[in-house]
Formats: sequence, structure tokens, C-alpha cells
Amino acid sequence: MGNEEKTSGQRLKSVDQSFRIIEYLRENGPVTLSELTEDLELPMSTAHVHLSTLVENEYVIKSDGEYRCSLRFLRIGGELRDKLSLFQAAKDEVDELSDTIGEYANVGTIENGYMVQLYKSRNSSSIDDNASLGSHLYLHSTGLGKAMLSRLSEERLNMILDLRGLPQLTQTTITDRQALEKELAEIRDRGYAVNRSEHFTGVCAVAVPILSENNEVVGGISASGPISRMGEERIENEIVPALFDKQNFIELKIKQ
Repeated sequence: MGNEEKTSGQRLKSVDQSFRIIEYLRENGPVTLSELTEDLELPMSTAHVHLSTLVENEYVIKSDGEYRCSLRFLRIGGELRDKLSLFQAAKDEVDELSDTIGEYANVGTIENGYMVQLYKSRNSSSIDDNASLGSHLYLHSTGLGKAMLSRLSEERLNMILDLRGLPQLTQTTITDRQALEKELAEIRDRGYAVNRSEHFTGVCAVAVPILSENNEVVGGISASGPISRMGEERIENEIVPALFDKQNFIELKIKQ
């Protein structure tokens, strides 16, 4: 470790600072050095050293006096996703699902207590919810998230809820733990979850979990569209049967 100052738990402050800068650039870049130092309340010299190191290692690009994250992160994320058995098994099925129902179809998984969107497929009649690939969304407010939560052990469920809480994102977001647990029990019984404007206002999503051969949650798939097109009758008669069909195919592929 040399003489580098450490925080509790053997964390390096310099590494923490670099990731803080990366997250800032992800949300705000491109920015100038002075903008970054002012917003993050860093000494100019400290920020410059971190940025110069990140530029040298090609994780940050400097252009016309401004800094932004480089596309190296896209390469890392893309390679990691493409190696996931869930993505490999689900991609073609999700494409077919979107073509069949004429709405967005999505596949996601759980990481660090978030729902991570791995892939989304659309056709000409789909309406986008503007969630970018790789988005980390709260589990309790998304169809995919609730579908996956419904099949977790009580221990893991409690750990995630304790870690991330139940923040309110729209007027219909579930923010009461007892109410969420009641809905998760209903999802478990019927096999699918529904999200009505709980994360994105005006968007409805229907989702099912994807389980491994050991019946452990590895992810989920969903169909999403405007609430005006996602009525109860269509959900029960068209969307859910299509999701169950693809769920079976994906789980068979994963278990092979």
C-alpha cells in the first residue's frame, strides 16, 4: 500500500476519489477542470492529478479543455454483458417477444440491490421509457424488480430493502414495506408482476422472473408500453401468455 492514506476497511481514499470523479463525469460531462473542482469541492491540484491519470489510462477523454468518460466503459460493460448466460439465453427470445406484442421487451438482473437493465428490444410501434442500457433502477418500483424480488429468500429480500430502502419515484410507487411484501406474495402466486407508473409516469410493465436449475433468481424479462395500451384484458390474454412462453424457453436454455 506504500504511504497512501487508507480509510477504514482498507479502502484507499485516492481510489474512492477517482471513482467519485468518474461518477461525476458520467452524470455531468463534458466539464472543465474548474467546474469539476467547484462542484466536488476538490483542490485544483488534486483533481488535475486524478484526471491526468484517468486520461493517461484512457478512461477519460480531454478535448478542448473539457473532460468526459471514454467509451472504454462501453467496451467493458458490453463484454461483461455478452458473457452472461442470462443475456445469451434471453436476447433472441426478447427480440421475438417484442415483435409478437409490438411493445418494448426487456431483460434485467439484480446487482448490488438494483435492477440492472441488460437489453431492450423494440419495433416500430414501441414507445421508449428512456431507460438506457445498464441503468440501475430500484427493484421495488419496476416490474422486473418486483418479479425478481418475489422469488428471493426472505433473508436476501430483507438485505436489499434495508440497503436501498423504498424511495418514492412517482405517485404510485410502493413505499410501505408491508404493502410491498403483500404484493410480492400475490406476484409469487400468479407468476408475474405489474408496474403501473411506479417508476416512469405513464408506463406500464409486466414481468416474469427467470430462474436457474436450482430455482434461484438469475434475472427477469418484461414487456412495457404506455398505460393506454396495457389494459387488464390485454395483459391477461396476450402479454402474460407471451411472457410465460419466453420464460420457459429462456429457462430451458440456461439449464442446458
